[in-house]
Amino acid sequence: MIWVITANAIACHIYDYDKHATKLTLIKEITHPENRLKKEDFLTSDKPGHYKSSATNRGAYAPRTDPKDVEFDNFARQIAKELDHGRVTNAYEKLIIISPSHMDGMILHHVDKHVKDMVINNIQKDPQNFNEKDLLHCLKTEAQFPDQ
Repeated sequence: MIWVITANAIACHIYDYDKHATKLTLIKEITHPENRLKKEDFLTSDKPGHYKSSATNRGAYAPRTDPKDVEFDNFARQIAKELDHGRVTNAYEKLIIISPSHMDGMILHHVDKHVKDMVINNIQKDPQNFNEKDLLHCLKTEAQFPDQ
């Protein structure tokens, strides 16, 4: 069984792919609407805190991470957790990931070695506007299967 994962910053779709019948079946959809928020919509202070190190020296704290990056990372973790659960339950034998390079890197950062070993294709495209026909065409033209 082959899983095809299409993911961007807002949504992830998990499909079961039958390459012989060229058929996709949607298994699960994961959305993360928080990633649509603008930076100013996050619950963070608009001004950094200040500190005083001596009578004349002052400074301002800067946030360690951008709140939007934290949300992207949380979504990538959620996807990685779902992929690991699928591996543990033997829901798939091979994995194809289609996502923009930034999201792809974040997902692969959070999956374990066993899931990475199951990835047979990693196509770096934004699947946001893909319908099923576009997705099948992408798989037909860009995916390479090692057992052929």
